[in-house]
Amino acid sequence: MAAAAALDEAKSKTVLRQVEFYFSDSNLPRDGFLRRAVEESDNGLVSLALICSFSRMRSHLGLEGDVKPETVPEETVLAVADVLRRSSALRVSNDGKKVGRASELLKPDEVIEQVDSRTVAASPLPYNVKLEDVESFFAQHGKVNSVRLPRHVSDKRCFCGTALVEFSEEDEAKGVFKNKLVFAGADLEIRPKKEFDAEREAKRGAYEKSKNSPEGYPKGQVVAFKLNKISGDGDAVQNGGDKVDDTGNADKEGASNATEKSSLGHEEKIPENNKGVSEEKSDDVDNDDESPSDNDQDIILREDIKEEFTKFGTVRYVDFRKGEDSGYIRFEDSMAAEKARAFTALADEGGLIMKGHILTLEPVTGMETTVSLC
Repeated sequence: MAAAAALDEAKSKTVLRQVEFYFSDSNLPRDGFLRRAVEESDNGLVSLALICSFSRMRSHLGLEGDVKPETVPEETVLAVADVLRRSSALRVSNDGKKVGRASELLKPDEVIEQVDSRTVAASPLPYNVKLEDVESFFAQHGKVNSVRLPRHVSDKRCFCGTALVEFSEEDEAKGVFKNKLVFAGADLEIRPKKEFDAEREAKRGAYEKSKNSPEGYPKGQVVAFKLNKISGDGDAVQNGGDKVDDTGNADKEGASNATEKSSLGHEEKIPENNKGVSEEKSDDVDNDDESPSDNDQDIILREDIKEEFTKFGTVRYVDFRKGEDSGYIRFEDSMAAEKARAFTALADEGGLIMKGHILTLEPVTGMETTVSLC
């Protein structure tokens, strides 16, 4: 038998927490694959190599490439087994090759009902939010058992903007409804999970129906925008100061290489961004949209954009940092997004005029943008 290569303390904590989650009341009743593996086993124990081959565990353990249970190194399995033996919620076989719950799982439907009663849905959250940041935020209001960052119903690559936070006690969940919470500069709407589930099911039904309709794929709720400053001679200039010609190319002379790339990034923690969403924290969650000084009257702020586009419908979130020349707007519904795009496209100036800038909109399409926003 191969000797176990010990995991460092940080990796041990991450691995232990991940495997405890896999077998927890929060996850196991809903995880059809793992639950079947448990039910089909003789004693409720499943292959630890199988667990190590799961995507989140591969990431935690640094396993790269096409990892299958039979290709997970034995020394890695044994090292993980040593860590899992610390847990009172898990039991590990004597040979260290199998793992399972320490206690028998109650009827799945009953467990799901109990978990849902102590779970809240919180939105809107940035699309690149880290599961750990959501967990730390809500830990101020009670013991958090788990955080989920569900994917968008129409694009599984993207976090939907709503986190599901499960507390250890139902009273802790109820207490959150009484507080006015702000995350990353946005007022949070806290709802019971059952309301979120009902809304999500309706959206899933509408999406499935739209796929079979002549209209095809439904328009999204998110639009991307670009800002070009209007120079004194009427030409459009990017927010970094470079003049833009009719083809959208910046003058080479004196070019400042202003960024056109969103600062967003997403990882599924989901909360793997989403644990996952899933996750680097976006710079635009900073509270940098303060009132402009006398010298900054032409600088556009996040609140300026939100106020301007509210006339088309409810704006759920504006992802933008002061001084940048691009960002994203998420509306409550796709109709508002379509109205905004149509209005700016038909404007005589070629876009919406805001504080000495021309703002243009475009739909969020393709891998490069939809990975970050949906």
